[in-house]
Amino acid sequence: MKKILKITGISVISLFLLLFISPYLFPDTINREVQKTINSSIKGEVKFESTNLSFFKHFPTLTLSLNEFMLKGAAPFEKDTLLYCKQLSFGVNLSTLFSSQIKIDKVFLDESVINIKVDEKGNANYDVYQSDDKPTEKTDTASTAIKIDGIFISKSKLSYEDQSVPMLISAKGLNYTGKGDLSQAVFDLSSKAQIESLDVYYDKEPYLLNKKIDARLVTKINTNSLELRFDENDLKINSLPIHFIGRFAFIEDGYDINFRTKAKETDLHNIFTAMPPAIAERMERTKIKGYAEVKASLIGKYLAGKKIMPTLSFSLKIREGEIANPKAPEPISKLYINLQTKLPSLDMDSLYINMDSLYFNLGKDYVGAMVNLRGLVTPELYVKSKVNIDLEKWAKIFEIEQLRGRFLMDFDAQGTYTKKVVRSGIRKVDTVIATIPTFKLRSSLENGYFKHHAVASAIDKINFNIQGDNTDGDYKHTTLEMTNLNVQALSNYIRGFARFKTSGSTPIDVQLNGLLNLAEIKEFYPLKDLELNGKLNLNVKVKGGYSKAKKRFPVSEVNILLNDGRIKTAHFDQALERISIDGVLTNRDGTLKSTVMNIKPISFEMGGQPFQLKAAVQNLENVKYNITSKGSIDIGKMYKLFAVKGYDVKGSVFTNVAFSGLQSDAMAGRFDRLNNRGKVVIKEMTFNSDLFPKSFLVNNGVFSFKQDKMKFDQFKGRYGKSDFSMEGFLGNVVNYVLSDKSKLTGNFTLKSGKLFADEFMAYNDGDSGTPSNTAAGVIIIPDNLNVSVNANAGSVFYNGLEIKNAKGNLVLNNGTMSLNQAAFNLVDANVTMDATYKSLTPLSATFDYRILAKEFDIAKAYKEIKLFRDLATSASKVKGVIGLDYNLSGKLNGDMMPVYPSLKGGGVLSVKKVSLMGFKLMNAVSKATDRDSLSNQDVSEVQIKSTIANNIINIERFKMRVAGFRPRFEGQVSFDGRLNMKGRLGLPPFGLFGIPLSITGTQENPKVALKRNKEGKLEETAEE
Repeated sequence: MKKILKITGISVISLFLLLFISPYLFPDTINREVQKTINSSIKGEVKFESTNLSFFKHFPTLTLSLNEFMLKGAAPFEKDTLLYCKQLSFGVNLSTLFSSQIKIDKVFLDESVINIKVDEKGNANYDVYQSDDKPTEKTDTASTAIKIDGIFISKSKLSYEDQSVPMLISAKGLNYTGKGDLSQAVFDLSSKAQIESLDVYYDKEPYLLNKKIDARLVTKINTNSLELRFDENDLKINSLPIHFIGRFAFIEDGYDINFRTKAKETDLHNIFTAMPPAIAERMERTKIKGYAEVKASLIGKYLAGKKIMPTLSFSLKIREGEIANPKAPEPISKLYINLQTKLPSLDMDSLYINMDSLYFNLGKDYVGAMVNLRGLVTPELYVKSKVNIDLEKWAKIFEIEQLRGRFLMDFDAQGTYTKKVVRSGIRKVDTVIATIPTFKLRSSLENGYFKHHAVASAIDKINFNIQGDNTDGDYKHTTLEMTNLNVQALSNYIRGFARFKTSGSTPIDVQLNGLLNLAEIKEFYPLKDLELNGKLNLNVKVKGGYSKAKKRFPVSEVNILLNDGRIKTAHFDQALERISIDGVLTNRDGTLKSTVMNIKPISFEMGGQPFQLKAAVQNLENVKYNITSKGSIDIGKMYKLFAVKGYDVKGSVFTNVAFSGLQSDAMAGRFDRLNNRGKVVIKEMTFNSDLFPKSFLVNNGVFSFKQDKMKFDQFKGRYGKSDFSMEGFLGNVVNYVLSDKSKLTGNFTLKSGKLFADEFMAYNDGDSGTPSNTAAGVIIIPDNLNVSVNANAGSVFYNGLEIKNAKGNLVLNNGTMSLNQAAFNLVDANVTMDATYKSLTPLSATFDYRILAKEFDIAKAYKEIKLFRDLATSASKVKGVIGLDYNLSGKLNGDMMPVYPSLKGGGVLSVKKVSLMGFKLMNAVSKATDRDSLSNQDVSEVQIKSTIANNIINIERFKMRVAGFRPRFEGQVSFDGRLNMKGRLGLPPFGLFGIPLSITGTQENPKVALKRNKEGKLEETAEE
């Protein structure tokens, strides 16, 4: 017996000794095999500080631990950490330690941080596994086999951020155990998971916060089809037990999801424990009874690249609910809720909500509602709601101490809210309300009180009555009024009433008076990143409507006073300070004539730059004005101060002006009675006009005012790629500002290095000359101008042409541009032109011009001028010099190209010296008459007169001398190239005898017959 005990003792001691020394005997072998496996399987960057082997870390498993392990993600997340482990361990099957194949069967992640990310395109950072498609060859009997039977995660954090959904899941205090034969193609994974704190956000909105999770899961995993089936799964979110089943499959470019969860016949108290912490903590001190059911599902394909998303559904049912709190005098009783929601394709625009019942009592108080909502873009709404409740009683149930008041509401609504697009200008598009649900609203709050938990003081008095109606869904027939308004917080208050009607003779009836101490706002309402100071006094009495045609103005008595104002935001280091507003508006009898407005003043300072505006205006039928302004405004700083997103605005304005006078004096030309003077300086400012698709940038503008004139002392600017500078003046400025029908007059000198005319086309929003499927529009000439411009442009680019050294006088009047004695260089030819141009609509215009070009090269003209190619299609190979004296008028289409049937005109084409080599018409005559000498000859001193109408060019008879022959031609040519001409080939020596010619066909393929042309005239195309 002693021998047996001795042998046993020695064996046990030897075994423990072996367990202790084995990690030191074989570390290099195991380290090498694990490193080899990682490098062959992972394509992300892998780092770890050190390794160690131990039997005692996860006894009795021999474990290889990688300390401070870090794995980077797959593209495009190569710089982000996918996995960090304080210690990543691999369990080695002890029985295989001395065999030819070492088996790893367990993975341990201790104190790890797992960051899973998916970008907006669906690219995932976890795609780091590197497969080897090459056939395996048995080359080494010593190898490592991975046959995972268990995954163990402890004290870890998990973050899943999917920007394509967008969803964020954050789990802290994660402990997970998963067991199964992971080496099989199809296996069951039994899992246990505990999470100390789970947060779930969708589209940046929290849905779960700080929830404890306890889960028991059985998952069937098919690695061949990349599918996971959840057959028996039970979760507990705080105290709420949830059962869920489903399927999750990896498919091409995404996932196929089918998740269904339910908490059936659970206690209502369990529902509240799963709510956000602020509510759940309060509810721990309440008694909650009742029956509840919760169901949810997420079903469908998720394909981020194709923007295909699954559908989310949720339903909640509560019966016989009761919520009581010892601090509340009465419980909430008879709580009933029936709620179904659906979010097809996770698209908020398709949201569906059906709450066919919400009801509860609070003593004798009650809340009842039915709500049905379909969609958010054009929502279809049905609401019936009645509320009569003491808010203090309700608040005490939920331990909200900062809410009081008797609230009543009776609200019915039914119908669809729709919008429509209205074009209010050439390109300006407004989205306006088309229809609204019909509704009837009666609501009131008496002795209201509210205190936000983040501030020290309360809004301690809130009273109002609201009444609104719409009976037909036309928003113009809406009435809304708020009476008995009385709100007070600290020294701040607003009292009065406001009534609005969208129709009728009295659309506005408002009486409000109030005091707002801006510095006190933060005491009763949380202000983030905003500092306010100043006292605002407001006294408003307005009743009536405005109609310029009927000379009506609301009876008004308005006083606004703000002293020592200051605004400072966290977005900019400078404050808008020393703000002062003192304004008065009065109207005694409802006429335009009795209106008086006095601003005395508006002033502020920013960055040490002060600005002040004073204005006194009265009698809107014959405006008497007295306005002064002095100071600087940095527009760029203003945008930074208020953090206006999407704009990078620069620019500044300096003013030192004084305007005073009477409108009737300006209209009658009694400018000596006006007293308008001063200077305005603008730098790096951008201006927009509905007439033009791009913005005007004023690099530097210095303007001076005297009586009715505004002088451009300096003006340099850009429009798109065009640059220009101007000097001159605008007249009739006062009338233009005060009257809709008045025109600006003026005279300017304009200089430009490069002027891109295409950029001024009404709808040309792209780069100049860029083809588009839609018409670029014509250049709009304003109809409220009567301005003369002496222009000088180095280069003008239009429809692919470059016009050089353009000079001339332009007159813009009544929407028409007249060009007088313009001179320019086109295809190296000097050209003079007189022209008129008038824009009819944004897509049509008329023109009328006379062009004179003494000499220009045919080959260059054919190559560079489209209109020339259209008028002379057969001149593609003709070389030489011609002159042109021509009148042409017609219409332009939406691309500023001629509408050919509308063209009318006439003139002379002078042939100076032209080589007919390749001229198809003469080649056809040569072939028909068997006279080779007629081909490829030179022609000079020929005058060709023609007229244009109805898509036809009528050519008068003209004669030529060619190689001793004396041909003559006359007839018709259409713009689509058809020919109907006749001629005679005079024979040498004097042409007394000749051969008759009939020329038909097309310019590309003329047909010549030796006979008289008895064809009728070409079919004309009349203008539509």
